[in-house]
Amino acid sequence: MLKNERHKQADQERKALEEELESERAINFFAISLIDQTTVEEVLWDVVKNCIARLNFVDCVIYLLDEKRNVLVQKAAHGPKNPRSFEILEPIEIPIGQGIVGSVVMTGQAERIGDTSKDPRYICDDEMRYSEITVPIILEGKVMGIIDAEHPEKNFFQPRHLHILSSIAKLCAQKIRRVQIEQAYQQTERQLLENNKRIAETKLLALRMQMNPHFVFNSLNAINKFILQNDVDEASMYLTKFSRLMRQMIDNTQTEWVSLRNELKALQTYIELEQLRSDDTFEFSLTVSKTLSQDTVHVPPLLLQPYVENAIRHGLLAQKAEKPVLSIDCQQVAGFLVICIVDNGVGREASQRSQINGLMAHKAHGSRIAEERLQIVNEIYGVDARIDVADLVDSTGVAAGTCVTFTMKLK
Repeated sequence: MLKNERHKQADQERKALEEELESERAINFFAISLIDQTTVEEVLWDVVKNCIARLNFVDCVIYLLDEKRNVLVQKAAHGPKNPRSFEILEPIEIPIGQGIVGSVVMTGQAERIGDTSKDPRYICDDEMRYSEITVPIILEGKVMGIIDAEHPEKNFFQPRHLHILSSIAKLCAQKIRRVQIEQAYQQTERQLLENNKRIAETKLLALRMQMNPHFVFNSLNAINKFILQNDVDEASMYLTKFSRLMRQMIDNTQTEWVSLRNELKALQTYIELEQLRSDDTFEFSLTVSKTLSQDTVHVPPLLLQPYVENAIRHGLLAQKAEKPVLSIDCQQVAGFLVICIVDNGVGREASQRSQINGLMAHKAHGSRIAEERLQIVNEIYGVDARIDVADLVDSTGVAAGTCVTFTMKLK
């Protein structure tokens, strides 16, 4: 009997992990789908369409806030409200504070209603439905819109739906912001009215918000491997760290500068995931000088990650002779922030010989974006930020790894 209970508990844990993995897959599906959308209208319609197709909803509507009139306006819908592509049947407007969606705009807090017949705020649009879930789209601390879905079954929407829609709302807000910036940049180019600083700021934000799905796919495959091996503990640990990193990356890319503490937290989470994925093939150490204030020193977000990825994938994992070691050291030197990323891998020359074209292109792409961001940061803020890469050799002249040094004037 005890054995049966253990099997039952293991099955429950496995099922829970599979549901969490499916949630992360769904979120990643939305993120990838949004990449190709170039206008706000395309973004909104892509989200509602995928809510029906991917999440098995029967109805989904996105409202945007008209601040001048203080009303929510239906901008995209899929289901009964959408008889033809990019068309809403009898679109309605809801004043702020009225209905469930109007309440969520005021509070900024998502709601999940199990029985709308018992909620006096419920507004019947095209037909009565018993379940409703409403999630705010928040950009720069302000509610700019609402993702709202209904279902005829009572208590249809579960906590996992709320988790997925909340993540989608963040992705939607980021994509809308990026589209707005890119459109503003194009208009600036056409009219030649913006100054160079504004153009550079637009480029910088667009670059900062580029998220490479390569690592996401690898992480999901690693989680799936643990589940197939029935390694519940490893799968749970990996999934927890992966979710934390996704939240950190989304939060950090909201601003042009993040504290050194937050940047190092995200970087450390990323490295821990790579250690798990590679079965702890390499060791890692992080050192921060006591004279360096991690909360007051700020850096461009996610700038170091491509170089850490290169050190791990192209240096350490190819190391066979000795225990691979990655170290990151942060110092304050003569008014400059100095961060050194050192690995004892095979070195750049050996790495280039062993890598196929696709991997080298991925490596070059990440480094190129980082270098372009540095150039724009220097143009705007004059912080003299730079990256220097040096090959390490031992006493006999044999390659002994790589040292990447990031330096920047303290802000």
